Amino acid sequence: MIDYIEPIKTLSKYIKNYCIVEIDNSMDYLPFERVFPQGNVTLVFHYGSPSKFKEINTNEYVELNLVICGQQTSYYDLSLSGKTKMILIVFEPHGVEPFFNLPINELLNKNLPIRDLIKNEAIVLEDKLFNAKNNKQRIIHLENFLLKRMFINKDFERVEHAIKIIENYRGQIKTQVLAEEVCLGIKQFERIFSKHVGVNPKKFTSIVRFQNVIQMKMNDKNANMYQLAFDNGYYDQSHFIHDFKNLTGLSPRDFFHDRK
Repeated sequence: MIDYIEPIKTLSKYIKNYCIVEIDNSMDYLPFERVFPQGNVTLVFHYGSPSKFKEINTNEYVELNLVICGQQTSYYDLSLSGKTKMILIVFEPHGVEPFFNLPINELLNKNLPIRDLIKNEAIVLEDKLFNAKNNKQRIIHLENFLLKRMFINKDFERVEHAIKIIENYRGQIKTQVLAEEVCLGIKQFERIFSKHVGVNPKKFTSIVRFQNVIQMKMNDKNANMYQLAFDNGYYDQSHFIHDFKNLTGLSPRDFFHDRK
């Protein structure tokens, strides 16, 4: 079962949704599935059995109960437990910075226990989440936790505006143009954007463009690869393949073949 729940209005600028995943399977762990960049930071709480991760060139490991997953610039493999029960807070691309007092780019390609960032608060939160009677109560605890930590950064609206432009242009826009749109020099814009979003503008636009290719292919299973590359601003087929391999470990054809 997968269920999506909208956040309260106060948090809707920062949180895309809550995703609840529950699985009841006799297997200890399900087969590994490829996880690729989505353009979001996610906070995950396991109230069932945690998942198993395998990153590039590393050994697999079991995730802890309450973790924050930073922006990805590459892929990893995930094996859900047969007894998975978890809530994910899926933040907007720029939405997590107002709740944690650190540059979000420090979380790049990391899945960190929340205890490593805010030890005492994390212990209290975990205890409340484990003892909650249902997911409605868990979401209330998570929202109260975030509301108590929320602060407004003077650069938030600039970054929010830049994100909207990138999404409207489906990732086909240059960093210089974005910097001009928010009235900043390019170096200052890159620094502020990375601090709030977790990756630099160029990398984020490439992830948005990649995600748009996936969406277009899902909407039209017969879409031609060359046309997809052209419509999404790739210089040529080689550039298209190179980006896909960096982000997924697979060529576009292999990637979509696995998802038929």
